[in-house]
Amino acid sequence: MTIAPGVRRRPATAAEAESALLRLQDGAGAYFGVDAGIAGLHPLQATLIAAPALVLNVFGDGVEVRSLSAFGNCLLAQPGLDAWTAGLQRGLGVSSIQMLREFLGCFAPSPDLLLLGGLRFDAHRLVAPGNGGDLIGSLFFGERLLRRNSSGAWEELQLVLDGARTVSSAPPVREPASRAGPDRALADDHQPGDDHPPGGYAAMVRRAVELLREPTLVSLTLSQSYRRSVTLSAAQAFARLRAVNPAPASFFLNDGSGERLFGASPDLQLTVSAGRIEAFPVCGTVARRAGAVGEAESLRELLNEEVDAASLAVCTDALRNDLAALCEPGSLRLQDRRRPMSLATVIHAVDRLEGRLRPGCDAWDAIVATAAPVMVTGTPRAAALAAIAQLEASPRGWYGGLMVQVASNGDALVGTILRAAAVSNGVAEVRTGGDLMVDSSPEREEQESRLKTLSVWRAFGLEPDAQSPARPVVGGAALGLEAVAEGAAAGVSGAGPSALRLQDHGDPFGQSVRDCVLGLGIGLSDAATTTLAIGAGAALDGPTTGHVAIGDAAYEVLARNGFAVESQAPQHGRTLLATATPQAPWPNSGPFIVALYASYRLANASMPIGWETWAVDGKGTPLILVERGRRIACLLFRPDSLLCEPQALSALRASISLVGSKAGSKAG
Repeated sequence: MTIAPGVRRRPATAAEAESALLRLQDGAGAYFGVDAGIAGLHPLQATLIAAPALVLNVFGDGVEVRSLSAFGNCLLAQPGLDAWTAGLQRGLGVSSIQMLREFLGCFAPSPDLLLLGGLRFDAHRLVAPGNGGDLIGSLFFGERLLRRNSSGAWEELQLVLDGARTVSSAPPVREPASRAGPDRALADDHQPGDDHPPGGYAAMVRRAVELLREPTLVSLTLSQSYRRSVTLSAAQAFARLRAVNPAPASFFLNDGSGERLFGASPDLQLTVSAGRIEAFPVCGTVARRAGAVGEAESLRELLNEEVDAASLAVCTDALRNDLAALCEPGSLRLQDRRRPMSLATVIHAVDRLEGRLRPGCDAWDAIVATAAPVMVTGTPRAAALAAIAQLEASPRGWYGGLMVQVASNGDALVGTILRAAAVSNGVAEVRTGGDLMVDSSPEREEQESRLKTLSVWRAFGLEPDAQSPARPVVGGAALGLEAVAEGAAAGVSGAGPSALRLQDHGDPFGQSVRDCVLGLGIGLSDAATTTLAIGAGAALDGPTTGHVAIGDAAYEVLARNGFAVESQAPQHGRTLLATATPQAPWPNSGPFIVALYASYRLANASMPIGWETWAVDGKGTPLILVERGRRIACLLFRPDSLLCEPQALSALRASISLVGSKAGSKAG
């Protein structure tokens, strides 16, 4: 039996919405609004739960529910929730995500019956049932909601159940007296401090760069916290922030514990609608100069910054890797690349991925898969989390967590908690960070970290010049190779094996390779005789004939076959132009863009007898090397990257066809 409350609607004003937001200072509730962004990418809307009926507190080992009103009591008494409430428990093996999924499953499908709230950075622990008993976050189910549509019009929604009283007749729910009201000033003379003195973050970045020279890490995001005494309440500061700095993910959360969280994040992480999922990785930051000419100059700096371009490429490919297992094979596409997004004080670059969820997968699966997203951790995630624990000076708390809105019809919005302040007892903590590559500048990263705090400190009325040095110097050679990879195998010719055996030794993008191969219409089976090797060390344990190798695994195959190979500083997320040679067996439609992820390079141009080149870069350096007799193909770029153009997939398919043929004859 599903629960289907009635919904009473009436038009509301912006003033009513602002008044309700201010009341969140003293009462539990949440706001999540897509207040700005890029037209066509970010769906402008907002939801404010002003009168929560229930709060679902999410722990690592289960969920606890608490009624906050008479309506909430009536809701919990509904027969449709009997089985769910009877099954509430906490402990080893309990999946908090499954409990949240089942809660919304008790309601009729509707965009207005929803859970809204926040999950801390440790939400990534929810992937494993029963993983610790710490509080991860709080989600609200509202009796009264205020919602804003894409045209900016507000509407009030009131849920109605037979026998339930409206919120106006229910006793008000307040926090304990000792913790209610405006954020109190510190009771003693203790002054809050930052994680690092000036220069300390840069020193941490230098240590991180050394870790990035190892093949275990592709990218890493490190953060630091700044703390200041504040006199404005969190609700007042949030009103000021929204007025001057609308953002793709603006949010306010009062979970009733005495701490208020608010922010204006540039990262609307995910949207889910009617089975379609979109993701919007953000990377690259420059100060926004004043005026049209100044803004244009800032855009030029952003788009010419090669390190930022590579960082965003890594974020996009890693996010694709996270989502690939949830999407129909081959459906994940890169639809937008490095779209500039201007906010109040900074300009960012944004990519957009789009895919179709597999049957049986939903928004909760996507939330778990992308918790602690690569944009705020690194790639691979496990190695990045270990480095974060080793290097950072304090726990992350809310930073890098998720603002979550999931409706009973399956639609969802997920925003990354960035550019945020957690306010408690008169102290605001603002945490910022940045995505690092092996060639990141420690000094620039420190300047960028401070730059990202400006909009929040200004919302509290603090003098920004006292919090941050001059805007960072941003520059670098123009990359000039932006591309949109279609991610499909259209136009690929040549027969090949029906299945491959994937040999993966911890490759950071293993799931992306699986998705790429399945998207070509080729299966994966441990019984297959044709092997695809990925990951450092995979090629060393693989066969000596009849296999394709990609990236570092390809270099290992070449070294084993007489090529001179040497290590180099990792080249991750870089793009370059490739050109097919006359020996290439696929239709040559001109130069095509490929993405590099490699820790090795060819030391010289000598090539053992029997090998031929199918593609080269602009300097004539081989990018695809094959040995027909033993049916070996080595791709020195990553054809699974979303930054590669379709001809790269043609090259992969042709390589698989060669390796899968008995004689290694030319496919065509």
